[in-house]
Amino acid sequence: MADAENGRTVKDRVARNGREYISYSDGTSFTRRLDRVSGQPISDWTEVERTVEDNPLSAPDPVQPRYLMVIAEHQAENEPKHWSLFSHVPNAMGAGPGQMWQVTGDAEFMHFEQAAGVDRMSSPDFAWHQVLSQDLSDEQLARVEEIVRTEKPPSAPNRASVKEHCQGWTVRVVKRLVDEGIVQREGVVEMLEGYMDPIRN
Repeated sequence: MADAENGRTVKDRVARNGREYISYSDGTSFTRRLDRVSGQPISDWTEVERTVEDNPLSAPDPVQPRYLMVIAEHQAENEPKHWSLFSHVPNAMGAGPGQMWQVTGDAEFMHFEQAAGVDRMSSPDFAWHQVLSQDLSDEQLARVEEIVRTEKPPSAPNRASVKEHCQGWTVRVVKRLVDEGIVQREGVVEMLEGYMDPIRN
């Protein structure tokens, strides 16, 4: 069962692609199906088979790849989804902490923010994500840092003049990453543009 028991605590809990996953401090993991509309469980918890235990005599694990993605999160009702860029080395459940870059604030004068050690994939407001790269190198990560810092946040003289919010800024960053070959996923810019919410002035 996936209920909490004495001697173990929840390490990760995430819902994605119609399933919920939970892992405990003792190494056990469970999954169950969710209704994609209501988000309510529609199956019992089943245990995920554990991988072979680490053997000190075995060869070391290869370096795990670093992902770069766009994360979309729900905001208040009738508000557009909040988009941010996120990079991490995912754990076995696809979650885990990493680095996040975003613009926040009123659409007339947004400002850049970044944070490390955050797990955007496990956010209670998580809506969806789009993978941009599955093998981001250290050099590419450093370049991403430079690009997000130099990409101007959206601004406007007044609310009626607002033409862009966090989603537009994110798409501009992705376009630069595509131009520099850091993101090579074909058609990703057009895909993201299709996901954008309309501007409500």
